Formats: sequence, structure tokens, C-alpha cells
Amino acid sequence: MMNDFDGLPEYRGDKLRLARLIKGCSLDEIGSVLNVTRQNIHKMEAGQEPKEIQIAPLCSFLGVHKKFFYAERNTPVVEEQCHFRSLRSRTKTLTNMIMARAELIDALIKELEPLFDLPNFEVPQSINSTPNCTDDIERIAEGIRRYWDLGVSPIADITVVVENAGIIVTEVEGADEKVDAFSMSRQRPIIIRNTAKRSPCRYRFDLAHELGHLIMHDGLITGCKTTEKQANYFASAFLMPRSGFSNAIERFPIVRGIKSLNWTNIYKLKMYFKVSFKAILYRAKSLGLIEEEQMRSGYIYINKKGWAKEEYLDNQIPIETPDTLQSMITAINNKQWNQITSKLGLTDQLLKELLPSIRFPRPHLAIVK
Repeated sequence: MMNDFDGLPEYRGDKLRLARLIKGCSLDEIGSVLNVTRQNIHKMEAGQEPKEIQIAPLCSFLGVHKKFFYAERNTPVVEEQCHFRSLRSRTKTLTNMIMARAELIDALIKELEPLFDLPNFEVPQSINSTPNCTDDIERIAEGIRRYWDLGVSPIADITVVVENAGIIVTEVEGADEKVDAFSMSRQRPIIIRNTAKRSPCRYRFDLAHELGHLIMHDGLITGCKTTEKQANYFASAFLMPRSGFSNAIERFPIVRGIKSLNWTNIYKLKMYFKVSFKAILYRAKSLGLIEEEQMRSGYIYINKKGWAKEEYLDNQIPIETPDTLQSMITAINNKQWNQITSKLGLTDQLLKELLPSIRFPRPHLAIVK
């Protein structure tokens, strides 16, 4: 069915709601833009078409083109496809905003992907990815390492490993600090990091944690204690495989006497595996290399030093940078980029706000004769 102007398809109220959630706005905020009530905006989101005079201010405020409200919507993102941290640490409003932004990124990737030959993300059937205990998770992490030919040495750059496996990694601006990272189990899996978190060790652990969700929890609603604990354990086992970690502990013992910890060697292990002090102590305890009391005393020392968010030696570990999405965008010309954004009804302004680390194509300057 066509509407009465511009030959555009039928108006879609769900696209107005999507744009509002991407922007992180309430019904009242959109109502104030049009000088109408929240009930009026609710009706528009339910399918009542805005007046022609209301379209321009809506587009300007939300950072979309008119076509956005009349274009087909890609498959909406549902919560079963998203892996968040604990449900208690975020509101429903925050969840909806993140899912809406993820849907926008997913739509952009779907337009770009046919132009490139990207690897498919696969978990071989030989790796049973449904864990029942920590030993299962150890075997899954080791199986993935073998499948990707990573050996048992530390991973120099986990972002490269994850993207080489067919997962898109990107960063989104404006997400609440309660959200470190989250992932989406879509046709092209996506891991999205929060730009507010800049710890290099936390970044690496977050990626390994989300990789664990994508491998072990496809089709499950995560965020409960069980799935979070499993993803954390996977991250620990993937970044510090038990044989490689045990060998490193033999070379750099972290226990001095009965209770005292050798922090000089813990510092060395941090630089070797590029993980946090707590991650090292947790892994050592999990493998029976130190006692519970020793791990806890190490945690107390870390807190006393004020290393809860930023640790000693963090500034000597480079922050990894995602590359796949940027490379795809860089490889196309300005005309192709404009065709994609026009089809999606998105403005460069909105995309730059949400993806500040991405460099978008710029129009070539014309020669003045």
C-alpha cells in the first residue's frame, strides 16, 4: 500500500519507536519536539502517521531521513539474541536503547557485508558447547583454541582473533557505565563495547566473556548468575589455558611462603597474559595453584591499592582496536556509502554520534575551473 506523497511505502510506527530508542528519548521528550502530548507520540508509534509538517522536526531531532519512517525494518533484535551482564545492573529503558542501537549497527553491517568476503563464524560439532560444569568449559575453551590454531600461549590480540573468526567488534558511544559489553547472536555475530571503559585488560576479558556467550549460550536469555559465571570462566580459560598458565606459574611462582604472594611475579604474569591481577588470582585458585585464602588476601591488597578500575601496568598494555567494520567502510567510495545510508534512512550525524571511533567516507572535493 502506498501513501499520498513522494511515492513512499506505508508509514511504519515501529520505526519511529526504533529511532526514539536509538536516541535514548522518552515519549515526553519527542512530544516536546512537536509540541504534542506523549499520548500523541504513542499513537504515532502505534501506526498513526505524523502530519507532513511534523516529519521535518522529527527527522532533525532523531538524526534520520524521512525515508527511515517508511522503509522496511530488518528483523528486530530480540532479547534472546542479546547477551547482557546481570539484569539487576540495568534498567529496561537502558536495555531497549542498547538493543535499538545494536539493530541499527546490524542493519548497516547487512548492507555492507555482501560487498566483502567475510569468514563465517562457526563452532564445530566436535566441540560440545553446552557446559554442565567447569571441566566442560575448560574443554570448550581448549577445543576452540585448537580449532583456531592458537596453541596454549597467551593471545597477543584477542580482537584480531575474534574478528578473524567472523565476529564484528565495534564500540558504541553513550551507553551507561553499567554495560561493559554485550553481544548479539545474529547471522553475523556482533560484540559491542562501551567506549566509557578503557582498561586494556578489562577490554580483553570482556571480548573473551562475550565470545563465551556466543559459543555456549546461543538462543538462551543470559544475565543470570549461572550464564555469567560460565562466560567468566570461559574467558579465564580461553585467555589463560590451563597447561600454558600452569607452566607460567612454575616459571613465575606467585606464592612466597605459606600466605604471602609474590607480587613481582604477578606483575610479570599480568604483562605476559595481558589480564588483570584479579583474573590471575582467580585462575590460579580455579586450577588449585593457590588457596582460597591466598586469593582473597590478594583481592584485599588490590582494593587497598585502589586498583579496582585502573591497575598498575595498565598503561603499558596497548588498547586493542577493532578493524573489520572500519575496513569495510573505508573500502567503499562516497557514492556507495550514500546509497547505503539513503536506503536505511540514516544521517551521517547519527552514525557519528553512535560510532565515534569509525571514520566515514567523505565526499571528494571538486576541481573549480
